[in-house]
Amino acid sequence: MKNSAARPRSARRLVPALALLVVLVLGAHAAAGELAVLHRVLAAGEPAAQAAGEPPCEAPPGARCAPGRAGAAPTPPAPRVTRIGVEMTNCLVGCPTFTAIFSADGRFTYVGEANVERLGEHSGRVDAGRLRQVMRLVEEAGFAELDDTYASSFLDNPTSYVLVDWPDETKVVRADAGVEPATFWAIRELLLDLLEGAEWDE
Repeated sequence: MKNSAARPRSARRLVPALALLVVLVLGAHAAAGELAVLHRVLAAGEPAAQAAGEPPCEAPPGARCAPGRAGAAPTPPAPRVTRIGVEMTNCLVGCPTFTAIFSADGRFTYVGEANVERLGEHSGRVDAGRLRQVMRLVEEAGFAELDDTYASSFLDNPTSYVLVDWPDETKVVRADAGVEPATFWAIRELLLDLLEGAEWDE
């Protein structure tokens, strides 16, 4: 009689082969649903959670469990960030120069200094849900561990700043264009994107 405990291990060995088969069948051209198919193949090869005694799915009546998840989905913790801000500085070619500070509820204040549509002091609101995700990214990506300054040796690289306020700490990171770490760049660009879709007060 074959040992049933060996089946999950042999199934896991098949996962790379099945994944390769999916890629070969789909070819080099991207197809709608291609990643969903690949995910199903890869996730199907991980029965370890069930074997480890993870509780069965506890979906509400009439609802189905998500593929590859046995228990109820964990609720992500609320970010501790209370304020987050971005500041862009001027340069020889006329870069947009402004400061925007966002509160956790989605409200923000804005001061436009040069080369922007709105000069002077303004305020408005951004999508609080999307802002909360940016604040979560700040914490999950380790913004607090970044250096304070990332300086370029070039004289006219525009500089940007990102501010993060926690209840017990404030951090401001300065980075010149071209030398900013990916974490800083992503957070700054997400804040600028939020500002693009802002609702401005009259």
